[in-house]
Amino acid sequence: MARITAICQDAEVQRFTRVPSPYTEEDARSFVALAAAGVADATGLHLVVTDAATDLVLGAVGIAIDRRDASGEIGYWVAPEARRRGVATQGCRTLLAHAFEVLGLGYVALWAAADNPASNAVARRLGCSHEGMARRAMLLGPTGDWSAPRGDANLWGLRPGELA
Repeated sequence: MARITAICQDAEVQRFTRVPSPYTEEDARSFVALAAAGVADATGLHLVVTDAATDLVLGAVGIAIDRRDASGEIGYWVAPEARRRGVATQGCRTLLAHAFEVLGLGYVALWAAADNPASNAVARRLGCSHEGMARRAMLLGPTGDWSAPRGDANLWGLRPGELA
């Protein structure tokens, strides 16, 4: 729990994701409980990505599942020292393959802040199609801070057979 807590203190994780701020060990325990509940009730699949040699947590990938539409929304965060190493791309690629091939989803959305070039690059590497921009749709600050500046958000979409 300590490693997840430490990563989620990072300013970029808090700026571009929906993690609580400040992020506490109780939040990390809640994340693990959410992951277990999502598997149990088929509403999500959230996984940590670890270094194969050391088991050190490098990041997390997750997909929220909408069973009514057989669709999902994917998201991720990566530890600062693990960025630009393919952690998000490979983690998402693995999770998306499972979502399409095993879960039978027909569409997955990925939202990325327009001014987050790394996340937009992940979407392109996965083979996502840019489906539009929602103007000033995203708060660019810690979750719950309604005084944070608003930014544009790119919507990327992926369907079975499109995963790169």
